[in-house]
Amino acid sequence: MRLAYIAIPIALVVFPFAIFSLAGSAPGLQFSEVANAAGVHAEIRCGGPEKRWIPEANGSGVAWLDYDNDGFMDLLIVNGGSMEQLRRVVSGGTPSTSKNGVYLFHNLGNGHFEDVTERAGLSNPYWGTGANAADYNNDGFVDILITTIGVDLLYKNNGNGTFSEVGASAGLIRDVKWHTGSTFGDFNNDGYLDLYVAGYVDIHSISLAEPAPVCPYKGIPGFCGPIGMKAEHGILYRNNGNGTFTDATKSAGLNDVKPSHGFSAVFDDFNHDGKLDLFVANDSDPNSLFLNQGDGTFKESALFLGVGFNADGLVQSNMGIAIENDDDSGRLNILTTTFFDDYFPLFKQDRSGFFEDASSSNGLTMLTRRLLGWACGFADFDNDGSRELWLANGHVYPRSPHYLEPITILARHRGAFSSVYHFPETPNNSYRGGATGDFNNDGRIDLVVLPIAGQPVLLQNDTSSSSAWVGLQLRGTRGNRDAIGASVEMDFCGKTRFETLRNGGGYLSRNDLRLHFGLGDCTKVDRVTIKWPRGAVQKLAGVPANRYTTIEEPR
Repeated sequence: MRLAYIAIPIALVVFPFAIFSLAGSAPGLQFSEVANAAGVHAEIRCGGPEKRWIPEANGSGVAWLDYDNDGFMDLLIVNGGSMEQLRRVVSGGTPSTSKNGVYLFHNLGNGHFEDVTERAGLSNPYWGTGANAADYNNDGFVDILITTIGVDLLYKNNGNGTFSEVGASAGLIRDVKWHTGSTFGDFNNDGYLDLYVAGYVDIHSISLAEPAPVCPYKGIPGFCGPIGMKAEHGILYRNNGNGTFTDATKSAGLNDVKPSHGFSAVFDDFNHDGKLDLFVANDSDPNSLFLNQGDGTFKESALFLGVGFNADGLVQSNMGIAIENDDDSGRLNILTTTFFDDYFPLFKQDRSGFFEDASSSNGLTMLTRRLLGWACGFADFDNDGSRELWLANGHVYPRSPHYLEPITILARHRGAFSSVYHFPETPNNSYRGGATGDFNNDGRIDLVVLPIAGQPVLLQNDTSSSSAWVGLQLRGTRGNRDAIGASVEMDFCGKTRFETLRNGGGYLSRNDLRLHFGLGDCTKVDRVTIKWPRGAVQKLAGVPANRYTTIEEPR
């Protein structure tokens, strides 16, 4: 069936002033820090300033989502908590109402946000970790998932600006667990989004009592873990299609694998067989890559496919995940952020499906060794047709001279990465969760990053460029409404670019789900080919540049 597509006009927003103007070695890339001016007021807290227990060190996440379907990205921020609060929850006590455990900022469409948390009915009495969003029940409104050290919260969007917490009735486990990253994807291809939630440490196996145990790091007193701590299993939920989930972890074979300290997870088709697989970045354990067998089960294949260890055959402390489709082949590349005095591996996939650690040839071994990375991602910030790599960094030990680290953007030149700039040039915080999103719909990708303590950083992209761009918002009809799992091939001026619509990855956060393509010197698109999750292939010509276009799956 031939499909008509609907164009959403872009809205150009000019801010009256910017707090910080940032420029680096690439003069064409320009950002302004506008959180305060835009009305994004939040105070991030994760325990005390000394970070004496491991939960205090890992931070929390953020999500871009359009919860009211007005075409502008709203902002969800998940907060941590206090050690007193955490001890109460872990000991089985009733969690107390905690103000500012979560924030929801409504995008007013004029460059400003309004705090609507209370009006929307959101709250989080636990120690929040991850922020995610997806339309799990296909009703046309995006829902919210908050993972915690406690009980995970699923907020159903009521369609009127409010949410209802339905985790228990939807079938999410109510046991107190330390959960971290999450990812939605339709692994059994029934048209409904399934869910995987990563587990980190068995919170009941460690002591949170005073005095805090001390484990020195390079002669500096620090918290203990995760090495030596009992790991927590992740949980795979199968969507029943009626607003509820079933715990499918055991039946899918995921319980057959030794538990690892999981931080981030993402569904994607890593072996290109048409079925969604699952990659998990593990801290101080080998990474996991579960290949979908097509019968409801998965097979652990990280070692076989080359993504379990780095090029030296060593286990790394992996935190965040950045996935990109290779410009030339469309095959997937996987990057993970790691600990200080290590490097961030970039696993590039060859024709056989095997992944090779290409960090040395890409310049990442040298550029990332003095960073301790968390949130990360690939995005074309200047619309030149080549994706930059952004990194949120920060050490975990406050007494370390490297505790304060910058947000970093690395650009490619002839296939290798080079440093563009750091924000701020003189580091003044330690960063964790973060996500990209075009909050003012001007076609220039913006970035929000959370510190371990203090105010969020909202970097508005002010890059001056004549390069064109295309934005696509995909809407499923036969498959899941978010179209997660769809793949796009875009042909323009003799070039081809690939992208997959995915949920998860990054670090505890969710990016703007709209697909963005920079066109460089090209001004028009020749053809867009979309492979929808349930197999339909759609080819479109005449998709306009410099605006967002909504495309529906053929019925």
